Amino acid sequence: MARMSSLAWSVELDLVVADSCFRFGFVGSKSASLPLNSVGQARFRFGEEILKDLTLFLTDLHARRCAKSLFRLAAILAATLSVGSCFVPAVRGTASSDSSSADGKVGSPESANVAIPGPLRPFLRMAGISQKVSPEEVMPFLARNVFVLGYERGSRKEFLILLTRYVQQARELEALAGPDGVIRVSTCEEAKPLLKILGYRTRADCGLRSTFLETADPQRAFLTIDSGFPLPELEKSLQEGRPFAYSFSTSHVPAPPVEIDWTKKGKKADVVDMLLGDPELARFYWALARMDAETLSALRQSHVLKKMFPLATILDFYGSHICIRSGRVVVPGGSAAVPAWKELVAASPDSPEEFILKLLAKDSGWLAAFFDDLSSIPLSQQTHFTEPARLRHFYEMFRGKDFSDAGTGVFRRDAGLLLLVARLRWEPNGDLYVPGNLEVWKNIFRQKTDSKIIRDWGRRAAHWNHPDQLLEALSAISRLPTDTGPLQSYLMLSELDGRRSPEHRLSPETVTLLAGKFSEFSDQYLVFSEFPELNDASIAAFLQVVTSLNGIPKNALRGNAFGTFQGSVGLWQILARQGEIPGAALNDSWQKVIKPFGKIGSSTQLFDAGRTALKDLLLAATGKADASQDKIINLLAGPHQSAPEAQRLHELIANRIRSVLNEQRLVSLDTLLALGDGLREVTQGSVSGNTLLPLAGELREFEMPQPIFRNSEREQWGAGIYNNRHTELQMRTNVAKIIKSPGSPEQLAEARGQLASFLRDTLVGLNYAYYEPPGAQILHHNPLFVRSHDFSGETVSGLERLWRASQLFGAGSPAGGGAHLVGSLADLPYVLATAEQDFIAPQNVQALIWRELVPGLLTNAVVPRWWNVSQNELHAVSLYQQCGEELLAASAHNDEVRDKVMNILSERMIPQRSERVAQALRSGHLPELLSQLMPADTFYLAAEYQRRFPQESNSFGPTGNELATLSNRYPDEVNWKRLSQDFGVPHRVLAQSYTRELLNLPPFPVFMGYASRLLAESWDSNNLYWARLADEKGYSPVMLNRLVPELTRRMVEKIFASDFEDWPALLRAARETGEEFRQGKIVVSSGNDSFSQP
Repeated sequence: MARMSSLAWSVELDLVVADSCFRFGFVGSKSASLPLNSVGQARFRFGEEILKDLTLFLTDLHARRCAKSLFRLAAILAATLSVGSCFVPAVRGTASSDSSSADGKVGSPESANVAIPGPLRPFLRMAGISQKVSPEEVMPFLARNVFVLGYERGSRKEFLILLTRYVQQARELEALAGPDGVIRVSTCEEAKPLLKILGYRTRADCGLRSTFLETADPQRAFLTIDSGFPLPELEKSLQEGRPFAYSFSTSHVPAPPVEIDWTKKGKKADVVDMLLGDPELARFYWALARMDAETLSALRQSHVLKKMFPLATILDFYGSHICIRSGRVVVPGGSAAVPAWKELVAASPDSPEEFILKLLAKDSGWLAAFFDDLSSIPLSQQTHFTEPARLRHFYEMFRGKDFSDAGTGVFRRDAGLLLLVARLRWEPNGDLYVPGNLEVWKNIFRQKTDSKIIRDWGRRAAHWNHPDQLLEALSAISRLPTDTGPLQSYLMLSELDGRRSPEHRLSPETVTLLAGKFSEFSDQYLVFSEFPELNDASIAAFLQVVTSLNGIPKNALRGNAFGTFQGSVGLWQILARQGEIPGAALNDSWQKVIKPFGKIGSSTQLFDAGRTALKDLLLAATGKADASQDKIINLLAGPHQSAPEAQRLHELIANRIRSVLNEQRLVSLDTLLALGDGLREVTQGSVSGNTLLPLAGELREFEMPQPIFRNSEREQWGAGIYNNRHTELQMRTNVAKIIKSPGSPEQLAEARGQLASFLRDTLVGLNYAYYEPPGAQILHHNPLFVRSHDFSGETVSGLERLWRASQLFGAGSPAGGGAHLVGSLADLPYVLATAEQDFIAPQNVQALIWRELVPGLLTNAVVPRWWNVSQNELHAVSLYQQCGEELLAASAHNDEVRDKVMNILSERMIPQRSERVAQALRSGHLPELLSQLMPADTFYLAAEYQRRFPQESNSFGPTGNELATLSNRYPDEVNWKRLSQDFGVPHRVLAQSYTRELLNLPPFPVFMGYASRLLAESWDSNNLYWARLADEKGYSPVMLNRLVPELTRRMVEKIFASDFEDWPALLRAARETGEEFRQGKIVVSSGNDSFSQP
């Protein structure tokens, strides 16, 4: 399957989109040709132009068939929606926290079932649903797939046609199986009715070993094979004259009891048939199925569901946080915000049916999006937006004058607002945090732009005199589908500035400088966010250097200069992150590394600049200006280790780096630096050129493979994407010839300049090798991958933002030179993970790699290193998770503890999940509950409970007492800041930084464009869970450097999801991986590169 790739400009790219479940993998595909323009636009255009045919009914609902659909809706709700109680703590809502009253009111009715024809496994296979879902998830996922995958411009697609045919075939097989639910065949004659249903027939020699089955009805035969019917066993039984028996009984999935008459004109309706036949109904059901049960019960009793049906798309996107408790709608901001919401919605939360209808309908769904985004953030953040004087004004600015439907498209359209409200910083007096000052942001909004709405706000900016006016402007432009602009500048600069101490905040001049160059260099700013120690002078020096490099006229020299400079900066970043450059030396070392690149006019100057930068980098890290390539590799592998096990692991990682360099056929730094120094000495007459000939010969050791395409074929099949000029120039380099000839000083200097391209490749290769994703193949089997990195845009016409993160080009195109990256080294761990992810083979049949998520998971496993983690830290991470479990156990028998626990957990959960957790605690189903909670849930629960209730240590068990003792004895090791830094993950989009930290957030929804990484960035359970496993198995902390990447790769292999937001599939995969590890099926050693799975 081709990737959804935001690649080349003015290039026609074939995109293959699976007809079912996209990256979750079900048979059948469709090709489309898509012209792409720019990174942000390409991703959004893909969603609007390619994916919209999967959910076209969202924008074209001309055939609602309301009367028919509403009857069907009432039937399905009565048959399938569960009834229970929704736990919404008082601290987040407007009602009391007496959960027992809610229980008594709603209750837990006796369960009923929905009948699925035949065994569940083939039905799930044909319906595009993961085989690992719980029975309760079957009907919601069926509804979801019907409206997402089943229709195109109002007509049924092949996916839905096949599923419908299968359901009919399954019913015929059920009838054939009879009351006992077993299909039995003893003779060829008895097999005929079965074979007719299956679409096959016997030959005249049936009963003989030479016989075989023939296709009689291709459509039925395809269903038979695709659904997994055991046809080979049936054929073998007929050949051998043995009886054949196959269980084919009706399956049942949980649902509440039927409360509404199902009949219409005396004919009973079938739930499955109704969902398959009505996409609007299916979408409405999917939306309601994600709401909590008490809310659904209240809506059903008020008979408002029929009125909500036309708002199904809005309810689907923005309805999961709507919650009714004790007869009231819980609103963001709590009870203090009720009057403001009453005024804004024009209905009281005390009248849920009226409030919810108006909330969903107002302003084409934008008020619902606003409500949902505010409900997704902690109460402490909500209150800033829900103040009576701010709520209406803030919303009206967000809504603006554009009343286009908030439910159009395939993905939610509120990514900008969610990022804004989730990450805004505030001054102690409650005002918006403003990097620089307000005057700076007036000028930023007045910068030249193609956006009319930004220009309008730029004209208004002249009259700003309060930070709230900036907030209004930011909210107004948050709907723009772009990854650049004032909003993105503000989010980046507020994160960058907010991490600094008050006395070292960015000056207004620096903020102006950064914002002015944001569209071009924003991805490069990640280093300043990660290292707030870099001061204004360091930032200004960097921007001065990159601006100078942009001015290099020659394309080849400019590309080599970009690569050498970024390779050097990347090495500095690695060593600084690992603590090998002291904190006090960060500014000085940074400025020395970048300064040599300030004036590059020739290849010779570039080589000398790279040589000088490398010397200064080594001086900062080791105190010595010179070091061999092996020494540099050992520095990259990690700080010096004294323990034998740590030394073995350190050497293992160093060997992996060497392996990548060798397999990329990169010239050794030792050779390049010795040759460069030698050529300088030859010019001075201090050494003979003949002594350099062996070194010069090493430049010729790399040979390009024999071309498999003629030039005419390459122009035909790889036009616009093939360019290997960089490699061709290296192949023509002949330094030995210059050395042998009586060369002039100018010629010898030029020879030294010819080394610049080789130096670039080796420095870039060191960065590639360090960030090698687990399971990588390209780095080891495509020796041109590093050399082919295009820093200057030679391989793609029209590419302008060369300092942005790289994009993958040429995958699957041998005529185009194969896969290579175009762009900068910013965000390299994620880019490499994106390129390598498809080489991880899914374990489950039909499962594919989850493209939107897997690169983020791999990045979270590669960037963190654990050389400086203590055994106490490792044990504390495990204890925190166990303490959370102890609190849950205590809350099962203590109402007071349970309310406190749920108050904490509810901030990480939508109401439906919070309700289910509370219900499981009350009913004592602790083992089942623990398997469904994320490791981060229990970790945060324990940490937050300790913070809020420090005197209630009696709520914990023995593990809590052990953790308290450990924290008291080792406060510097066992504290939140240290654990967050060592076991957190990068948040490139969410926090605009590669700083590792733990953020107490629920899993985010899936968006298109630059916000598509939010789900992976909000999933921080992996490293916490792997650390717990390592502690349980007695591993030392340094072994996490080996364990985490491999366990993450194994987890990725096990992911089997049914939806873009199916985060429970991640939890299942992690738990399965953990169980294998506990059982000894996964063994990791520090002494070699093996990773065994018995």
